[in-house]
Amino acid sequence: MFTREQIDLARSCAQRVTGIALPWAVDIGETENGLQVCFGEGSASIRADGINSLTRGFFLLSRAVKEGHKAGEARQQRHFSSCGAMVDTSRNAVPRMETVKRLIDQLACLGMNMLMLYTEDTYEVPGYPALGYLRGRYSREDLRQLDDYAAALGVEIVPCIQTLGHMSQYLQWDAAASQRDTADVLLIDAPETYAFIEAAIGSISGCLRSRRIHIGMDEAYGVGLGNYYALHGAQDRFQMLSRHLGRVVDICKAKGLRPIMWSDMFFCLGSKTGAYYDRDAVIPQDVIDGMPDVALCYWDYYHTDPAIYDDMLTRHEQLCAETMFAGGIWTWSGFLPQVKRTEASMSVGLKVCARHHVDTVFATLWGDDGAETNIMLGAPLLPIFSEACWQGPDYEARDAILAGECLTGIPRAAVEAWGAFYPDEKDKRPGKALIWCDPLYPLFQMPEGDSYEAIIARSRAAMDALKPYEDMLECRYAGLLFDVCVRKAGILCQLRGRYLSGDRAWLTELTETGIPALYASYQQLQEAHRQLWERDSKRFGWDVLCLRYGGVMARLLDMQKTLRRYLAGEIPCVEELEAKPQPVRRSDHLFSRLAMVSRME
Repeated sequence: MFTREQIDLARSCAQRVTGIALPWAVDIGETENGLQVCFGEGSASIRADGINSLTRGFFLLSRAVKEGHKAGEARQQRHFSSCGAMVDTSRNAVPRMETVKRLIDQLACLGMNMLMLYTEDTYEVPGYPALGYLRGRYSREDLRQLDDYAAALGVEIVPCIQTLGHMSQYLQWDAAASQRDTADVLLIDAPETYAFIEAAIGSISGCLRSRRIHIGMDEAYGVGLGNYYALHGAQDRFQMLSRHLGRVVDICKAKGLRPIMWSDMFFCLGSKTGAYYDRDAVIPQDVIDGMPDVALCYWDYYHTDPAIYDDMLTRHEQLCAETMFAGGIWTWSGFLPQVKRTEASMSVGLKVCARHHVDTVFATLWGDDGAETNIMLGAPLLPIFSEACWQGPDYEARDAILAGECLTGIPRAAVEAWGAFYPDEKDKRPGKALIWCDPLYPLFQMPEGDSYEAIIARSRAAMDALKPYEDMLECRYAGLLFDVCVRKAGILCQLRGRYLSGDRAWLTELTETGIPALYASYQQLQEAHRQLWERDSKRFGWDVLCLRYGGVMARLLDMQKTLRRYLAGEIPCVEELEAKPQPVRRSDHLFSRLAMVSRME
């Protein structure tokens, strides 16, 4: 039976998240499997198989009150044994302790029972002070405290670290020179590497109850081609990866841990094009036969074709006995979640996972390129995963929407307005490009099918939709983003043409009115963004975005001075606007590729 303390904890968690005090006394009991919730005529009951399910039961009752239902019944059970979220704490934004606890509360309310904190270097390892230096790393006591908080609500915190690639933040320091293959990849076969890995695994696993550990090993593209090549020459990279994996797995096993790894390196090395989702990739049989006892994590947040998920899961099943699925809530496209793409890809991927009887699924919330998007803005989309877990992947989409509203207090209309930062469900990022692009250089690359006029129209519509919710910091911040988009798109769509036609009146108006107005809009956006960052994340890492905002605003002032000099006859032309735009393209997903032409690496 549930203790009074557990019942009070679950009930208070749901009330803390939703702000709703239930009007009934609730009869609580146990069931062997799943969750049963009934209410009507002034009474309610919950039958649950654990504290996590019980908390979801209280949340479902809170939803019923919020949605005005007078009576109802729900019988649900898990379709995935583990369903959770992975939060990126390694791309500058490190969530505050209070923020992680708020997320744990939300997961518990949804009946999601797993949380991964993705820590490349943002955790403490005794003896390695350079790891996470000035990066806001979690102390061992921090992790113990979070684990205690999560365990009480039935949420397993699974450590997630890197033991091969994605280690550039640590490898930049001279103290790590003996462990460096490339700028991003650890040096395989070096004794110092394995001493570090053993210390890292021991430190983080010693703080958490979970006996699972994610050891990373994804996207180590240059493995064996840096210092390793200088020391040992060319080697079979499959064998290198297998040898290294074996040693890391042995370290985990010696500590009683079940290791999990990203699966892409096997597929990428077996592909002639180095592509993860290459259906023609061939993994040698001896590599398959020599696979150590490790769970493979298939990550995919890109596809809307179920055949791709089906093929990839089938191939994973041929590699190992246990496959996990990492989907994604798109928080890494710049400033706001990519709502349409998240819903289009995950509704398909989770259905295929259910058909393959995948045991563990989770939503990744990455922060690529500086964590421009606040991770907590992804919370309204978590029910895509929780409802697929508890109701089955064919659940009604409206259920996820209503759950998201009750979970966060953010209306669906506002979430849809955030999604207007992107033109459709494909990976197009004109919003980010527009915010960071230099106004004088023709680097802004309009996605196919989009236009300045379309950006302005949907941005204005989004601003109108967000206006009723300006008292919410998230929505005020989003409205300011769209304001910058409208002003900057309005300038860029005319600037070069007006300059070449000699329209001095328009250029004067731009110089004295348009640029100052855009500059002021950027200032307001930066301040709202700072407030949002400081509410949810440690200060460490904000410097990156502060420098970006400062850079783009400094260029606006420089543009204003240049145009004034041109209009006054002090310079014969504006050289940047004389340059004819060329049909050349490059990746436009990174700040460095949007703000400048010159490569500074």
